[in-house]
Amino acid sequence: MKLASLSVLTVLLASATNMSVAEDSGNVNIWNWSYNIGENTVADFEKDTGLKTNYVEFDSNELQEARLLAGNTGFDASIVVSYYVPRMAKAGALQKIDHSKIPNWVKQNHARLEKLATLDPNNDYAYPYIEISIGIGYNKQKIEEIFGKDYVVDSWDFLFKKENSDKLKQCGIAIIDSPIEVISAVQHYLGKDPTSQKKQDFEEARKILTTLASNTAYFQSNRYVTDLASGEICAAIGYSGDIIQSRHLSAHGKNKFDIEYVIPKEGSIFWFDSWTVPKGAKNYDNAMKWFDWLLDPKNASKLSNEMGYILPVDEAIANLSDELKNNPSINLSEEKLKTMYFMQPTPAKTTRITNNVWNAMKIDSAKVAD
Repeated sequence: MKLASLSVLTVLLASATNMSVAEDSGNVNIWNWSYNIGENTVADFEKDTGLKTNYVEFDSNELQEARLLAGNTGFDASIVVSYYVPRMAKAGALQKIDHSKIPNWVKQNHARLEKLATLDPNNDYAYPYIEISIGIGYNKQKIEEIFGKDYVVDSWDFLFKKENSDKLKQCGIAIIDSPIEVISAVQHYLGKDPTSQKKQDFEEARKILTTLASNTAYFQSNRYVTDLASGEICAAIGYSGDIIQSRHLSAHGKNKFDIEYVIPKEGSIFWFDSWTVPKGAKNYDNAMKWFDWLLDPKNASKLSNEMGYILPVDEAIANLSDELKNNPSINLSEEKLKTMYFMQPTPAKTTRITNNVWNAMKIDSAKVAD
């Protein structure tokens, strides 16, 4: 979901490995998704704790997984997407988190911890950093121009029904280029198992996506944020926090469109970016200090409001901006959570099927468009 220069990333990773220091030093080496932090978060942490931070970003789950499995990453704390945690833990790529060294551990939202514990029993190896969902982002003014002021965007049918996407084509549709996430959302909409290893179980999803793709401007996982804000597109399947960021950009832009984010009534998918400790971390206790600092409600609410992604800390959720707190598609209630599919580890065969469906969709949609 984020992009960065691979050449720069390679240099930074090499630097991070060389900078690993002895245990109990005043350093902590942190590995996170790009753009997955507040503007002043690292500086504020250093100021509050006196620790020196080596903060490095990555842009590929696959690249990160390979490095974690190889061991000796040079990092003390690393983000791992929640549905990768079981595989990483089983492979011995992660160390257990010592909850007793994190005083703010008890301030986490219990329902979210329990949800992650279905993948990581007892939350031994990970805890939720931010909650991410996929839903529909749309330009309220442009949608009203096409469908009328009384039209309510509350269903995946808004995009999945051909008569709707035919109309939306005129103002632009974008979809994140993420096969497993988008196809899982469609499978959930259809009431089918997103982790099925049977090719035929994905045939209906392929047809829906092929029709939608024939009316889609592009598949890309970053560009839609600015394009939705500027009015270059009017609808997108995208990430919750990204669309909130698009809303902020538009509010300060020339046209000041109202950008909305909704999780359809049929539900969608969600997961956590989770903090973990890589095997071989040399500054374990300092990693615990980083986790504890992020779980401080003051820091968690500030980060949530800035990024548009909720850090599931109860006191922080209570102090969210009205924009986030009052949006039921961002601040998910227990009832809303029941409509959601929590992403599960994907079998290799399922990954092959979804990649084939994705590639076939793009090829077939070009024929439909012609």
